[in-house]
Amino acid sequence: MIWCEFLICAALLTYFAYNLCKEGVVISGKTRMEEGIIGMFFLAVATSFPEIVTGATAVFSFGRIGLGYGDIAGSVMVNFMILLILDYYVGRGRILLRVSRLNRLTGFFVLIVISIVLSVAVLRSQVAAFPAINGVGVESVLIAGVYFIYLGIIRKTGSSDHSGIYSSGDEPFWEVWAKFTLLLLIVMFLGMWMAKIGDKIVSVTGFSQTFTGTLLLGLATSLPEIIVSFAALRAGSVDMAVGNILGSNLFDVCIIPFLDVLSKRPILGMLTPGQMTATVLVLLLSVVAVLGLFLKRDTTRRIGWDTGLIFAMGFAGFVLLYFVR
Repeated sequence: MIWCEFLICAALLTYFAYNLCKEGVVISGKTRMEEGIIGMFFLAVATSFPEIVTGATAVFSFGRIGLGYGDIAGSVMVNFMILLILDYYVGRGRILLRVSRLNRLTGFFVLIVISIVLSVAVLRSQVAAFPAINGVGVESVLIAGVYFIYLGIIRKTGSSDHSGIYSSGDEPFWEVWAKFTLLLLIVMFLGMWMAKIGDKIVSVTGFSQTFTGTLLLGLATSLPEIIVSFAALRAGSVDMAVGNILGSNLFDVCIIPFLDVLSKRPILGMLTPGQMTATVLVLLLSVVAVLGLFLKRDTTRRIGWDTGLIFAMGFAGFVLLYFVR
């Protein structure tokens, strides 16, 4: 029964979150909002809203920090792994070589914030008095600062234009906003439901919070972003497809400060060995992705060495997380 509930919730969450993202893109296009930092932040929230709600509910309502943090780590891992399918879909030549300088910059910032997360997690495991501000870790302030520096840089460089994928036609602006608000509430409810299901799975199956969060919740909340990337490929934009993956990963990591606020204590100071292992895995996948973005050597195969290695490491990582608690 619990697995049927999980599949139903995942399917509904995918459908409504995808449409939420679509309406968010339409709103930003109608208002030219995506040209500013607030607009880019708005789009990031719309795309990653399932991760935000599911992670927040797991931490705040159920006290399951492992589920909340695992959802973030798992979402990043799944997003990286989906690059293999995108690479195969595009055809010969490495997909990570076909992206713009802006997306290479995004990949580099993903590596920066994940490096901060792992470094501080290790420090907090060794130093009991590592500083915090009203229960919020200084690392959260640093992560948020890095993200807004990134937004400032891409605002000057030029953000991606999603208007080629979604168009509202002559739909009234108030109607678009009404649909967006309704979808936001539906996704919020489904995200809370998904967190409750995750809590049940941990209790019923004996799976660790880390494994349940990374594999099950991470996969379920990543499905809308995967669909958006394939929509970009069908529209002929490889750069936008990869950029959606990298941008989502960057924002997902930046949900950690929000979880700090909800838990009223630095969550990086409460990571279990399994969650530390997941963080190391995310860092390793990020390193391979950045190497793939910057190394110029191409291939004639349908799958590049970089996306192939990322998928293999991610698959092995999920198997490892099943055994590490």
